[in-house]
Amino acid sequence: MITKKYTSGLLLILSCTFTAFSQKLPEKQETGVYASSNVKLDGKITEWGNLQAYNPATEISYTMANDDNNLYFVCSSIIPETIQKIQLSGITLTISPVDKKSVVEPVAITYPIVPWVNVQINYDLREKAPLKESLVSTINDKISGYLKEIKISGVKDFPEGSIPVYNDKGIVGGHYISKDKVYTYELSFPLSLIRSLLNDKDTFNYKVQVNGMGKDVITVGGVGPGMSAPSDKPAQPGASYNTAPTYFNATYTLSKK
Repeated sequence: MITKKYTSGLLLILSCTFTAFSQKLPEKQETGVYASSNVKLDGKITEWGNLQAYNPATEISYTMANDDNNLYFVCSSIIPETIQKIQLSGITLTISPVDKKSVVEPVAITYPIVPWVNVQINYDLREKAPLKESLVSTINDKISGYLKEIKISGVKDFPEGSIPVYNDKGIVGGHYISKDKVYTYELSFPLSLIRSLLNDKDTFNYKVQVNGMGKDVITVGGVGPGMSAPSDKPAQPGASYNTAPTYFNATYTLSKK
């Protein structure tokens, strides 16, 4: 029989192992990666292997990759507050020219856009034991089953500022929370959307921002300043977590096969 003490200990070991491994990674990806042909874009990132960098500002591990036709951004986090921030307002990936004098408008894509009534998952992720399969299914339906749009700016073909999640333009997103409370995320879009932003070496700048709420702190289920987030579990009075946006900037050069 597997006890709660055993499962809690196992999760602690997994968390410590993840933290130790993350600390050995660079803060920003150092080289380009050519994507393998078995990418599924289902939010489960097992086919990507070890991610390329861990950024402490955003508290995510990530890989940026490309093939001949698409750019991929893949990330992961085990930190409940970070996962919650992503559900609140998504991650925005902004692509811009290396040349600071360029007048070409950057392209920015934001995913996921989770309906407000479905965003509160923080308390489920704080449980010490692994999630039950029924709860895994419930959480993933909550964060994925009601997605309607992907926000996009800087592309003249999308003047309305968004595109349906299920579209024929090749813009694909997926995210998933495992029973071990590991959050994984995938975003892919055609290189044709950003060709005008690349220089003659196929290099561009990018910014990754975990958007949060634009406030320093949200107070959940209790009294205090800030906005109350919906929850299907009672919260301790005054329970709060940091929801200020965090970001980093880096440079990427397309990888050749």
